[in-house]
Amino acid sequence: MKFMMILNDIDWFWSHRLPLAKAILNKGWDLNLATHNADKDQKLRDMNVIGWALPKHGRGSDIINQFALMLGIYKNIKQCQPDIIHAITIRYAFYAGLVTRIMGYKPVVFTVAGLGSLYTAPGFKMKLLRAIILPLLRFAFGGSTKNGGKFIIFQNPDDQQAMISTNIVKIENTAVIRGSGVDITEFSYASYEETEELPIILFTSRLLKEKGIEDFIEAARILKLEGVQARFQVAGDVYADNARSMTRGAMQAAHDTHVIEWLGQVSDMPDLLRRSMMVVLPSYYGEGVPKVLLEAAAMGRPIITCDAPGCREAVKHDVNGVLVAPQNAVELAREIKALMQDSERRFRYGAAGRARVEKDFHADFVVQKTMDAYINLLSKA
Repeated sequence: MKFMMILNDIDWFWSHRLPLAKAILNKGWDLNLATHNADKDQKLRDMNVIGWALPKHGRGSDIINQFALMLGIYKNIKQCQPDIIHAITIRYAFYAGLVTRIMGYKPVVFTVAGLGSLYTAPGFKMKLLRAIILPLLRFAFGGSTKNGGKFIIFQNPDDQQAMISTNIVKIENTAVIRGSGVDITEFSYASYEETEELPIILFTSRLLKEKGIEDFIEAARILKLEGVQARFQVAGDVYADNARSMTRGAMQAAHDTHVIEWLGQVSDMPDLLRRSMMVVLPSYYGEGVPKVLLEAAAMGRPIITCDAPGCREAVKHDVNGVLVAPQNAVELAREIKALMQDSERRFRYGAAGRARVEKDFHADFVVQKTMDAYINLLSKA
């Protein structure tokens, strides 16, 4: 059985899809991975994963690059001839959907790991883009469901309903599998220890504006002016190819003026979370389910995030964290301060978060549901 996984980034494979890859290999299937630089990755070869090269995804507005990416997906599928395909993230699912629809290829599984700004961004330009993209999505994700067909996995019910309501998918061809799972052994529960050092309030994510980084910086500035004693740390990097990314200059300026501490890319996330009092992600991006929130919950960290799709899957208000309004730095600062001053509530949120991850979000649970989707689709084929 030849299995092909198509996704946007090799690092994302290691951080988000390694447990799934191991389950596919343990099934005795040949695993083929198509992404940028996969053909050069020695770690993949050591795992007996066959890497297939794709162009770097680049800016969405770069039509030539996007066409090259879609052509690369087509060539890889044609050469590999996999028995089943799984394309992950909205962009790669879309391109793989177009290619496989034209090729008449099935069975295919798509994971829509958040809709990004597709449904939410305002302005005439985005309305025009939606008018073009939505019919193409309908074509890419549609087609006959005989002999396997196509199956779409959403990470939250908001995204599922958005695509059903716009007639892009039919509910019977979809499922909600929340996130990509958390290794609850690696991210083990660790109670927060009060010390004489200043507490760490942590933001960790890609530094896109819609992830709420500007609101976090402004909330930190507000609290420091109020005399709140804390370290506001930011883990993550800027993306020069993304027009919505923070600039390196803006991040460095916030760091140099001591509003935040910009750590850049951090490899040891368990250690970073263990040292933090709470995790703050005021994202209004259109997430699937932010993995960092699940990792924080697994380690018993209270969370402050936005009442937005994906984020509210990871956090139930006043159960394992606090949901705030998007793009409201004043409210965000107020909630950070209140949670800093309430150790009993922080402990309650942390314990509840760990329990939620163990029940609904641990990697074994997510992987099994995904494998079940593959096997069900293959049985129809």
